[in-house]
Amino acid sequence: MHALNLETLNLKAPYLVECQNESDYTFKTDFGVNCIVSFMDDYTIWQEGAYQFIIGNENNTSSPNDYKLRDTIICIIEAFFEANPDILLYVCETGDGKEAFRNRLFMRWMNEYIGKESFIVDHFEIKAEGVTNFAAIIIQRSNPDAVAIINEFHEYLELLRKPEE
Repeated sequence: MHALNLETLNLKAPYLVECQNESDYTFKTDFGVNCIVSFMDDYTIWQEGAYQFIIGNENNTSSPNDYKLRDTIICIIEAFFEANPDILLYVCETGDGKEAFRNRLFMRWMNEYIGKESFIVDHFEIKAEGVTNFAAIIIQRSNPDAVAIINEFHEYLELLRKPEE
């Protein structure tokens, strides 16, 4: 993965984003939330060019509806795609039972995003072992392989779906 251009990113992002290493970026909100955004190689479906996109709240601080947080996350996504013509996979954490809320919030952010016409965002949910998993794939609409990528993604999801017992 190519590093994000922090100079350009911070011209647009409401919160100051700092680089921790080549794949982790942090910022602090006005409400005291220490956010970390990470990009991890993901070889689940594709051999290369796919990254899992992770948003973390390092200090588990509650935050009200913070538009600056949303806008900073969107700026980070834009910066990722400016540096990388690749695939982002967003997976909601399932450890605390708040995954449905996280999914709704992230999808609302993406739907409110002014530049959303530049991206294809396809989200899904799959039940496995009594837990509903939420995730999304994000790719640039201009990606010449967009249709094939989405088709591969859906084929993979179908393999994960188990018939209901």
